Amino acid sequence: MMSEKFDDSDMKIVGRPVRPAESGEALRFIEYTSKEHFNGNFRKAKALGANIVSAFSYSAAPEELEALIRSHGVEPTPDVVRQVRFLSVFSAQVAIETYLPSQLLSSVAMGELYDTLRLYSSAFYDDLAKSGAFSFYNMTLGSVTDVTAAVGRQFAALCGKPGDPALSALGQELHTLNLKAYRKAINGYAFV
Repeated sequence: MMSEKFDDSDMKIVGRPVRPAESGEALRFIEYTSKEHFNGNFRKAKALGANIVSAFSYSAAPEELEALIRSHGVEPTPDVVRQVRFLSVFSAQVAIETYLPSQLLSSVAMGELYDTLRLYSSAFYDDLAKSGAFSFYNMTLGSVTDVTAAVGRQFAALCGKPGDPALSALGQELHTLNLKAYRKAINGYAFV
């Protein structure tokens, strides 16, 4: 028998009322995710995320990339190539978030991108995770009107030469080219 001192039968739980799973919002989400699954968009988003990794999973820069870097008067040192790869991942994220039809599909694609990158290029994945490069790019993007110029400036700063016009121009061109290539790849998946 419980003593009166510890009787909590009259206690009430305080807080927000729990909404039943059948609420309109939950049902709409379930219907939406089912639709995206059955129309093939989830599969396409996962394939996009996995396949886009090939754009920056190289261990040595391809010749055409080295030529582009040199065309700006920049030497393709390991640190510059490292930053080029980081920028390519950032550009992929921007393209995926901008050009996919929903945030849910963008999340699926980005999750698969990172899982694939971690699986096939774990050293680069770890380097990217520790770098903080995305934080620097994201900090400038929210308050500027010329995003491409801001990305170029951040690229130069991440290369260790803030304000360097050649590196800024290279970063701008790379971001522009990346977005164009990623948009073309995304369009090729024909999301519905």
